[in-house]
Amino acid sequence: MSQSMFDPAVLKAMGQTPEEVRTRLSVELDRFETQLRGREADWNTTQSGREWSPAQEAEHVLKIDNSIVPLLRLLMSDKALRPMPQVPGEIVDGKRQSPIALLPSDEGLPFEALDTEWAEHRRKLEDMAAQVAETPGRTFWHQFFGEIDALDWLRMVTMHMRNHRKLLEESAAA
Repeated sequence: MSQSMFDPAVLKAMGQTPEEVRTRLSVELDRFETQLRGREADWNTTQSGREWSPAQEAEHVLKIDNSIVPLLRLLMSDKALRPMPQVPGEIVDGKRQSPIALLPSDEGLPFEALDTEWAEHRRKLEDMAAQVAETPGRTFWHQFFGEIDALDWLRMVTMHMRNHRKLLEESAAA
């Protein structure tokens, strides 16, 4: 088990400043969407070397991002932060495991919903990202990176999307 799987410093690869992270997020949103749009022919086919179809990759990324936007809003506010259980994430065969609630359904996102759901997802995420700054002293527990602030959460969203885009690229090339 690599220390980097738990080291929040790896998130800095997504940018040092809020502006750099926002730029990288926009790039990754474009790249991920391009991958999704190019996968209509195998949208519901389990990918080579993966357990998910492109439809499931899309749904999972949407679920993760949509769960983090309200968290970013909270971290950027002056509302009180309640203590939360700090349960470490699980790693299986060298891969971080998603919380069960954020796993995709068996069907994944319908391709017909990509236009509307992706556009709405992107708008909400980029609108929130435009407000994100470092929030020293205002952190929220991440199952792998521990207590991280709003900017690190935005970095994490960006890195997560990049990782799933790369998985889509690899499966398309297989």
